[in-house]
Amino acid sequence: MDFNFIQIWHDLAVNSYNVDPAVFIFLMLISIPPYYYGWYALAREAIDFRKRYKVKNNYLKVTDILSEKNFLLPLAINRSAWIAPYLYVIFWGQNIPPWFWILFLGWIGLSSYLFWNKLKEKITSAK
Repeated sequence: MDFNFIQIWHDLAVNSYNVDPAVFIFLMLISIPPYYYGWYALAREAIDFRKRYKVKNNYLKVTDILSEKNFLLPLAINRSAWIAPYLYVIFWGQNIPPWFWILFLGWIGLSSYLFWNKLKEKITSAK
């Protein structure tokens, strides 16, 4: 097995982000299992969601599946694993790539949208 990716992460940590390479590589390695478990659980929940509600013609509304509790936990696990090494770089490094900020702000926007929809549902059901 080629472990060239560790050298790439080391160079990235030292030359691009100016952080401790051991901590950065540790965070990258430790975040791999939860990241892929999150994708697996998301796919499993999407399939179960389709079966549960008998969705036909691949018509799924994003807000329907995102309001499922069984979908939100794997999403949170996946996104937390994805962001862990970059949080380290944000606080102790420099030179965060622009694509990270776009995805991070998109994640914050989606979370805000979902929170707002859930809050509106609670308010209308309480009336």
